[in-house]
Amino acid sequence: MTAPSVVHVLPDKVGGVFTAVQSVLRYRPAGVPAHHAVLTRNRLDGDAQAVEPLAADGLRRVEYRLPLDNLYSVLRRLARAIPPGPGVLVANDWLELAMLAVHPLDRTVISVTHGDADYYYDLAERHAPLIDCFVAPTDRIHRRLCERLPDRRDSVVKLGHGVAIPAAARRHAPGPLRLCFVGRLSEAKGIFDLPAIDAHLRARGVGALWTVVGTGPDAAALRSRWGDGQVTWAGERPAAQVLPLYLEHDVLVLPSRAEGLPLALLEAMAAGVVPVVSDLASGVPEAVDHGIEGYRLPVGDVAAFVRAIAEIDGDRARLRAMSAAARRTAADRFDVRQRAADHHALYARWRELRRARPREGAVAGGSRLDRPWLPNAAVVATRTARRWLEARRA
Repeated sequence: MTAPSVVHVLPDKVGGVFTAVQSVLRYRPAGVPAHHAVLTRNRLDGDAQAVEPLAADGLRRVEYRLPLDNLYSVLRRLARAIPPGPGVLVANDWLELAMLAVHPLDRTVISVTHGDADYYYDLAERHAPLIDCFVAPTDRIHRRLCERLPDRRDSVVKLGHGVAIPAAARRHAPGPLRLCFVGRLSEAKGIFDLPAIDAHLRARGVGALWTVVGTGPDAAALRSRWGDGQVTWAGERPAAQVLPLYLEHDVLVLPSRAEGLPLALLEAMAAGVVPVVSDLASGVPEAVDHGIEGYRLPVGDVAAFVRAIAEIDGDRARLRAMSAAARRTAADRFDVRQRAADHHALYARWRELRRARPREGAVAGGSRLDRPWLPNAAVVATRTARRWLEARRA
């Protein structure tokens, strides 16, 4: 009989999902079963791939081209990539849940709701019969899942993510305030507020040096809007290279529009970098007490971000106090060793978590060309021809 194992399925792209799974893999306690990863990638998606390898015992990749491919062909490909045997399948997005509807597996399914957004809640609700256990990384997500799935409250578990606590903290330095943004360069992260914040700071006479770490679909647009600010574009970096950058900065500026639990926030706090962040309902209030570890500010309020950063710049003793408080909170509440151990303790319960579920069903959505019996090549050719005709008519 094949030994039990844990399989993580996740998109092969830069972002918090990849970082969260990497932490669970990297900080495995001794004696746990083998952990495998299956990375899925839509070749028509412009998102950047992760730059560091996952710390898994085995790794497989599944590439596809949706919406050109026959969805059922993609799901068959993914099902073949899942290692055989019992244990756990950890679902992090929609593709693996869709697969389970038509390719049931002999594994306990644990689904992680990574974001506080209707997309994730709809995903959980639509596939609830296929999911044995739901993981909520924050209090807000836990509450919303229980509201959306009242008959499954006993299956919803609050399990936060964690970060490594470095031995050293950020180094205090005189001179211009050192600001950083770390994350995916997309409009959803509020990145276009950054050049506006910088311009207002300079108008107030506040000198600031910026470092932007990350890449994403809106990277070029952000560069074009920034203008004359003093910005270092660090690009995408492996985690081991991001920590030294934190140690040379004072403030993390994170004007996100929505988050689950922003890991960049926790990483910065662990290094003693003071967060100035959007006051989002999920995750942020669990990490930042306004005025203690940093500032929680109204979403999109550029003036409030400017005032907070100017206050820090003018009171370096306050910066030191907030820095120490941020580091203590990260160590007390978000140490990755404890958080990862909690995740592995949940995986160890895979037998008792297993519920009765449908043996086979249909995939929600799709078009008339998404059929199990249609050859993928024919579907791709038909859809490509349609696109060409539509482009000609336009």
